[in-house]
Amino acid sequence: MTMDMRELRSFVVLANQLHFGRAAALLNVSQPALSKQIRKLEMEIGAPLFHRGTAGTALSSVGAVLAKDASDLLARFGEALLRSQRAGRGEIGTLDIAFGIATYELVPRVLARFRQRYPDIHVSLRDLPSAEQVDALRAQRLDIGFIRLPAPDDLAVRPVCTERLILALPPAARAIQSVAELHAVPLVLLHRDRTRFVFNQVMAVCAAFGVTPYVVQEVGEFSTALALVASGAGASFVPNSARRDDLHIAFREIDHPAASWSLGAVWRPGEDESIVTNFLSCLDAELAG
Repeated sequence: MTMDMRELRSFVVLANQLHFGRAAALLNVSQPALSKQIRKLEMEIGAPLFHRGTAGTALSSVGAVLAKDASDLLARFGEALLRSQRAGRGEIGTLDIAFGIATYELVPRVLARFRQRYPDIHVSLRDLPSAEQVDALRAQRLDIGFIRLPAPDDLAVRPVCTERLILALPPAARAIQSVAELHAVPLVLLHRDRTRFVFNQVMAVCAAFGVTPYVVQEVGEFSTALALVASGAGASFVPNSARRDDLHIAFREIDHPAASWSLGAVWRPGEDESIVTNFLSCLDAELAG
């Protein structure tokens, strides 16, 4: 069978009007053209769809069956077309995002804008280290990530902010003013397997100040590190975004380039993905203030 949606729509309009002249006018075609479409449809089905006589046009029994099914089919087709058009504009679908602690404040603000504009997009959020985000993007398990820069060459990038390490001190070490004074001070650090970038950066900062780090414990989360600092277990290095003033911990700024880094939004380039484009538009709006 080769009937198309145009023929089916013509049939449904005629089935509703039961008048070739009115149906042709609604369809913006000539009556001979409409008659030709109906004859073609009848030949494909193998039975008459209308009875034509002096009393007018009436549906045949076959036509009555087709009229209901065709109306439902056209309605579903219209819904499918509308949904596909909305998907093409990035208005429906899914978006998988990953980010880390340095963008804990930025990403929710952007997401609030995005959800207001595109309420029918289902968004999935994950907290992942930069290296895992890159792997997930390459494996197409992630649409957008927020990672430490520089980004790999195979990903598109948009710089978003800078972050820096700060020194967190337990109550007994509040007199310390600089990393240079950390000789023999116990350190509680984020585990190197959790994010090697941060661990290596802490090592670089210590080296810049001539300090040999005395690491007594490695933990899985910055919140755990700060809790241990508050308990007196040792000092720690954490991103400024992880700072918590409710723990009565002393924090010290670190005035050295080795303590800072840049972050950016990354995604797979070259993909015609409207949802990602729409999210980046909301990101730009948030960054612009």
